[in-house]
Amino acid sequence: MPQADISSGGTSGAPVATPAAALARPTDARQSLEDRYGTGRRASFDRRFAWTAAALLVAAGIAFLVFSGWQQPNRVAFQDIGYTKNGDTSLDMKFQVTTEPNTPVACAVEALNTSKATVGWKIVELPVTDQQSHTVTARVVVTNPATAASVRDCWVIEESAAS
Repeated sequence: MPQADISSGGTSGAPVATPAAALARPTDARQSLEDRYGTGRRASFDRRFAWTAAALLVAAGIAFLVFSGWQQPNRVAFQDIGYTKNGDTSLDMKFQVTTEPNTPVACAVEALNTSKATVGWKIVELPVTDQQSHTVTARVVVTNPATAASVRDCWVIEESAAS
């Protein structure tokens, strides 16, 4: 049986890399990897830049929500009380509005027929009062006999539109 030569890589004659030879050239392997994939510092810089950009975007989004009126301080609440028919041509709608005192408010009042089609509509601008809650009666002219009436919505009138 032939003797295997450990230093020459065995019987094939090809040299085998020993651990001592691999440790002797760490700069060549590192240089080759850096040439192929870039340095590690650049990757960490890119990661820091991405996290910083993401944090700035989140902060900008929160600032936009806070300053864009998302949390509207002037809330208007309304409650239907009832309506009274004045023949087939009009009705009186009674409702209650609650908001901050001295706030200009407008409400849309709607009258409906049996098939729930709108037969009357009126925008009512409420007088500014010192009270937080007040009751309003609005006359709505209808095109056909109405079977229901309600307040569709109420909102705060902008200062520029109120003057």
